[in-house]
Parts: sequence; C-alpha cells; structure tokens
Amino acid sequence: MGNSYTNIAASTAAVTNRFVTSTNMKVGTYTIANASPVWQGGCLVTITHTSVTGTDTLGTITIVGTGVNGQVLTEVMTPLADSVATSVGVFRSVVSATGAGWVINTGNDTIVIGCAAGCIAVGSQGTLKAILLNNSVAATIVVSDVGRTIQTIPASQAAGTEYVYDVDFGGYLKVATTSTNDITVIHSGTLPASIA
Repeated sequence: MGNSYTNIAASTAAVTNRFVTSTNMKVGTYTIANASPVWQGGCLVTITHTSVTGTDTLGTITIVGTGVNGQVLTEVMTPLADSVATSVGVFRSVVSATGAGWVINTGNDTIVIGCAAGCIAVGSQGTLKAILLNNSVAATIVVSDVGRTIQTIPASQAAGTEYVYDVDFGGYLKVATTSTNDITVIHSGTLPASIA
C-alpha cells in the first residue's frame, strides 16, 4: 500500500456543537448543522447532555455518516447524564443523528453533538512517515495513536521544517493543534475494516 497524506490548516480544538447545536432531546431526527469537522480528516463524535429539571430517560442516539475512507459508518451511542459520551468510530462526516427511547422527566433535557479534539488522519493502524510544517508553527502539535503520544512538536518551529518518521501506530493516527498551523502529515492509508 502506498503512502497518503492529510493536510491540516485549521485548529483541531474540540467543537462540542459542530454537528447538532443545543436542542431538546427527542425521539426522532436531529437537524445537522455541519456535516464534517472544520479540518480535513476525521474525528470522534461527542454527545454532551445537560439536565434541565431532573434527568430524563436518555435512550440512545444513532449516528450515521462516513469514515475517513468514505465508507458508511453507523454507531449507536448512549448519552451520559450531565456528561460527555464519545464514539468509538472515527467519522469524516455525520449525515444523520436519530434519537430513540428518550422519555421526558419534568423539563426537556438538552444535548449538543460535536467532535472531539484532534484530526484523525488515519482510522486504523498504519505507519507515520513524515510531518511537513508549511508555515511557522504558532502552537504545539501533538501526534498520537489510540494508546500513546508519539511526539509533541514544540511551538515556534520554522516553515519548511520536516520531521521524518518510520513509526507504526495502532488504532488511529491523531494530530492535534490549537492553532491554524498548516501542516501535511504523510502516512499509510486507512485499512479496510475487513483487515484492520
């Protein structure tokens, strides 16, 4: 399998209401505000629940979208009372979010659906080859996989700097930055689910 690349030119900070802005929980389909993260690449989907007057029976929310390879991806998520639930699947886009099993208590609880911090460039195991800094880096860049930090690139690095790797990663390859650093990550592609 040949190398692929992901260009990231946006902050990869979490956007808690990226997909569904604050709305009452319900049985039915939620309105999607934005279909994909701000950045190229995927993200873990988050559901943030807020009780209004006593906690409702939360039920489940089915998220349907696409993965980083464009494959159809569906995950049934269970909101957590006054907390954040995070998907297992890596979504490049969200096309629908549908609530089921929700029962009101006294007042409608609210939710937002968004994306967790960090651009997920690869949604499976693979190999990190290089990171190219296309502009002067204003903030640190943290490169990690599902279980560890691979490297933290410090702020104030010069444009044109290249970090060369031959590092295997597991689960996914995530690149996180809180600035609009313009970087290119060279990596192996996402493996098909049948062999990942």
